[in-house]
Amino acid sequence: MFMQRISLESQYLLNTPKFITMETQNGESGYVEILQKSQRPFNPLVVIEFTAGVKQAAIEWIVAKIQKSKAAGGAELDVNAVVMHHKQGITVDPNRKGETVLYVGGSTERLLWAADMMDIKKEYRDGYHHEFSVDDVTNFRGSKDLDSFLTMAEKQKIILHELEAVRATEDDTAIAGYERFRLLSGNSIIKKYVSNGIIAKMYPLHDEEEIKRLGAEWYQLKKFANEQPIYQIRDYFGEKIGMYFAFLGFYTVALIPPAFIGILYLVTSWKSMYREAIFAVFNLIWATIFLEAWKRYCSELSFKWGQAQDVELNRSQEPRAMYHGTMDKNPVTGKPEPRYPKYKRSLRFYGVTVPVVGFCLMVAFYLMLGYFYLQAWADEVYAKDKTWLNMTLIYMPTAIYAVIIGIVNNFYRKIAKILNDFENHRLQSSYDNHLIVKLILFDFVNCFISLFYVAFYLQDMTLLRSHLAALLVTQQVIGQVREAMVPFIFVRRRKQQVDKVMQKEAAIQKVEYFNGEMDQTIQKQVNLESTMDEYEGTMDDYLEMFLQFGYVFLFSSAFPLAAFWALLNNVTEIRSDAFKMCRVFQRPFAESASNIGAWQVAFEVISVIAVITNCALIGMDPEVKKLLPSDISAVNIVIIFVAVEHVILAVKGAVAYCIPDTPKWVEIELEKMAFQSKQALHAERMAAASSQQKKLGDLLKLETRETSI
Repeated sequence: MFMQRISLESQYLLNTPKFITMETQNGESGYVEILQKSQRPFNPLVVIEFTAGVKQAAIEWIVAKIQKSKAAGGAELDVNAVVMHHKQGITVDPNRKGETVLYVGGSTERLLWAADMMDIKKEYRDGYHHEFSVDDVTNFRGSKDLDSFLTMAEKQKIILHELEAVRATEDDTAIAGYERFRLLSGNSIIKKYVSNGIIAKMYPLHDEEEIKRLGAEWYQLKKFANEQPIYQIRDYFGEKIGMYFAFLGFYTVALIPPAFIGILYLVTSWKSMYREAIFAVFNLIWATIFLEAWKRYCSELSFKWGQAQDVELNRSQEPRAMYHGTMDKNPVTGKPEPRYPKYKRSLRFYGVTVPVVGFCLMVAFYLMLGYFYLQAWADEVYAKDKTWLNMTLIYMPTAIYAVIIGIVNNFYRKIAKILNDFENHRLQSSYDNHLIVKLILFDFVNCFISLFYVAFYLQDMTLLRSHLAALLVTQQVIGQVREAMVPFIFVRRRKQQVDKVMQKEAAIQKVEYFNGEMDQTIQKQVNLESTMDEYEGTMDDYLEMFLQFGYVFLFSSAFPLAAFWALLNNVTEIRSDAFKMCRVFQRPFAESASNIGAWQVAFEVISVIAVITNCALIGMDPEVKKLLPSDISAVNIVIIFVAVEHVILAVKGAVAYCIPDTPKWVEIELEKMAFQSKQALHAERMAAASSQQKKLGDLLKLETRETSI
């Protein structure tokens, strides 16, 4: 029996079992073994669902690993299991004996010690955020009630960290029951279960009361014009998601001035060569102001959220869960961790990643050529027969190309992730940055190469304007159909989800509990959340904003209304994304973040490229060329506009320099924190020195007394 075999492997955690009789839905009675560990109530934080038909040995092995002590290489967490046996003829897999779901939690003491080891920051009595210490717990605010001292998001983050920290040793050569799933020394066992399809889902539970309060302030129509509750978002979803929505809101507000000017240009009759030039220069300077102002706001959020910190040395940071290599000791911390030679990673990058990415970029280039071939054919058909049907045919290639761009982008993202996993980066920050570079490089080429081709090879401003408008509007319409229609789709989807849950519960013949009976309300909540979509992270959301930023600023002189369309899209997207986070997606694990990472650099690079493209576009304008002497050479024309470009870049640099990245008050507060830490360390050393001096004096007195005797 499942519970009996578990008790043999982890009996050091279990007390004497007791049996109770449960009535199943078909009226049959059955004995269920419940193994008690303690009298304290079990609070499930994370749910692990196994795939149908998983071998019993694999389940038992991972449960034993989760329960084992840290000293024995386990996670030392609490596990309750629910095994649902379905009625005959209901199960999909004839070999499947039951559907197993693990509920994982931890005692308050265990979670507090883990928070100490993870250096989680909490508010101290001085009002600042300090790294939590169990020895100094009474000096942290909220420590009077230790059970609620850590937020639910922090507890779930700790559970995930401890689960991922259980790594394979040299003795763990394969997953129990699956010899074909080999384990390398240092592999995160829970991650290998997920990647090999043994674990179907692993997610933290929603807090129903809290998510209702957050949703009421975030996405409801009556609060549509209100500012986002960024601090509540951070408290519930963590700093990383909170930072994304803060950036999205800040960027959306920053689009208002260029959108307003674009509308003025549309309704006014002023036609001049200076029109586009003035708007382009304004946009280029405004983009710099926006990015610098965001860095200031970001530093404020980072400080208030306790994320402002000094740069940590790479060697002292913990490796990511999927990092593998030969088990060795960290030369800085002395902790055991995998070690993977740098030259092997370089061989994988230059020998595999670079050629594959190069091939993908070539495919994107030929797709662009295919689009222009198709567009030329459509123009030729319309020129021969100017009917309404053929007029619509002119716009079909652009629409098709926009759809193909989205499909190819999604396909490439999967390739980029495979390549990134293959490179085996040690730190999560390094892994994310390499993935961002891969995604940006391909998406930039795939989305913008056709615009550069029209602007600087064909040199057709009319075609550039229509092509840019078609790409931007088409992609945003597709995005809005996919995202803004969610409320309507979700009503039907929720009904389908509830129906699935009801069918699932009706199919249950017998339920077995391991380590204690689970509350029926929690089980129903888990069954419903299991049907929700998994949130893939902020990567795609940032990438969408990055591409939109490029459409707005790279060729702003050609299409002034781009900012207006972007603003319209973002106003809707903020609320639709909020609704999905609260009601469509499973709750993601909270992640720390002090800024938006490599995306800040990506946006700044785009703003610099925008200077070059807009200056070149203005320089190619025939009206501008008429202002120059008729006998001026092409080389001198290029020199003039390169000089103008450098002047604008210098102005951008001056603006960036004049706007400090960190507000003065934040700098002062950080200096106060550093000073107080230094004073506390000095006081601690003085106390230790005084204690040592007293001990030395007592020892000398004792020796003097013995000598006199």
